[in-house]
Amino acid sequence: MIKAVIIDDERNSRDIIALMLEKYCPEVTVAATASDCAEGIARIREHQPELVFLDLEMPDGTGFDVLLGTREDVSFEAVFVTAFEKKFLHVIRCAEVELILKPIDKESLLQAVSLVRDRIAGNSSKQRYQVLLENFHNLQHASWKLLVQDTNGDTQTIFLPSVECLEVRQENCLFRTDSGQELLAERPFRYYADLFSSLPFYQVNNMQMIQLSNISQIDASHGKVLLKSGMVVEITERRRKDLLSRLQR
Repeated sequence: MIKAVIIDDERNSRDIIALMLEKYCPEVTVAATASDCAEGIARIREHQPELVFLDLEMPDGTGFDVLLGTREDVSFEAVFVTAFEKKFLHVIRCAEVELILKPIDKESLLQAVSLVRDRIAGNSSKQRYQVLLENFHNLQHASWKLLVQDTNGDTQTIFLPSVECLEVRQENCLFRTDSGQELLAERPFRYYADLFSSLPFYQVNNMQMIQLSNISQIDASHGKVLLKSGMVVEITERRRKDLLSRLQR
């Protein structure tokens, strides 16, 4: 059995999570619930859960404060639960920590619990929480790290500003850095393209996305973009004007 604690300032949310776990995830048992950060930290220390469902924003702080308050003995996996996707979306996703949006649906809960169950069974590294808290305290993305699980099952950390280009590789995503490193991620290209869409990255064609700061030159007449490393990527005609406009802004 997986022992869990639910921390959410809304009683209705705590009850819904507990009921859905009872109905759909019999391998998870709820040891305690809490309505704010301080109580949540106390319940975690008392029950030593393997899984914690964390509301992002509570009256006395955030789910990040709960992680900070228990980081000396963080032995659990966390699943953030929130109604506000965009506020901390990139901070959480870049660290490969699970996030469920309210109202919670069965599929999202099952997917999160399944992934966490595998991490618990495999005694997975808690490195993601260190990356998460570092990114949280450096809200400027120029200081962020990106946690990537490669196709060998290993976890790699990339300094986000060093990413020059990412591209489709069959069902996976290939990262290229400004130092020449290549990393084949287990997740698909579309996952990262969606994640980076509001960051200073630009998808130049159906197969590639580049970091804007790595652009050296744009040859609009021939539909080419030269990157600082010397790499040349093609940009589709309909994206050329948009890219030039974005760079001017």
